[in-house]
Amino acid sequence: MEKLVCALRERGIDTRESCSLVQFNTFRVGGRARVAVFPHTREELIDCLALSSEAGVRYAVFGNASNVVFSDSGFDGVVIFTFACRAVSVDGNAIIADAGVPLGKISILAQENGLVGAEFLYGIPGTVGGGVFMNAGAFGSSIEGICAETEYWNPQTGKIERLCGAEHEFEYRTSAYAKHPERILVGARFVMDGGDRAESRRKMDDFMARRRNTQPLDLPSAGSVFKRPEGYFAGKLIEDCGLKGYTVGGAQVSQKHAGFIVNIGGATAMDIKRLVRDIRAEVLQSFGVNLECEIRFID
Repeated sequence: MEKLVCALRERGIDTRESCSLVQFNTFRVGGRARVAVFPHTREELIDCLALSSEAGVRYAVFGNASNVVFSDSGFDGVVIFTFACRAVSVDGNAIIADAGVPLGKISILAQENGLVGAEFLYGIPGTVGGGVFMNAGAFGSSIEGICAETEYWNPQTGKIERLCGAEHEFEYRTSAYAKHPERILVGARFVMDGGDRAESRRKMDDFMARRRNTQPLDLPSAGSVFKRPEGYFAGKLIEDCGLKGYTVGGAQVSQKHAGFIVNIGGATAMDIKRLVRDIRAEVLQSFGVNLECEIRFID
């Protein structure tokens, strides 16, 4: 590990040892990463991946870590955060973005350039990498509707390779990247149709207002905790179980939206894990529905 840290620093990459993960995830929980790395360009990201792979060190890659729960015991390896990799450009009806570009930025750029179809991304706290990984969506739309091409680093070849169209294997809250997590997305190309800027702006504002009115945006969380079970809404099932406000340690089922778990202060990853377990057990017992987690627990 020491040689890897030296190699990363020799390349001028921001590298921190024994780094607290609390400030780098939206749940504000977790222990320390043995090493955390913060590349600022696609080239630096590729260097981080290649050097970690060559060193045989365990590594994991995140953007805003807005859909994960880091373990209280931390991460014994290298955590690579891509949120500073924000190169983005517009080419006709396409937006080309690095993995760390905020999803909301895609929505804003599209609207400013008269492109429609990315309005649903406005207000989603994730980045391009995570958004493609989980086929992020809201208000009836998802990434698969606009993602035409992606580039990824393949650890088996050490090269940048591409996926196009159907090769992404998009399904509800999953993709080829979720099915093959060794592939690390470094950039994506989104293609949209031309449309009315004013109508696009109106739709974005409406979506944001709906988020503010229905979601607990004032408290740390990781968004919707569970995938939507077929024929049901997870939040409604949880609310009907009388679990709104149910608390384990510092983790609570949101009083505003039962599909969210929030950190009301001092929550641990174990609090969240136990709360998830209790919710799933109660919903299964009451309705016979087995809730599947949308958030990921990183140990």
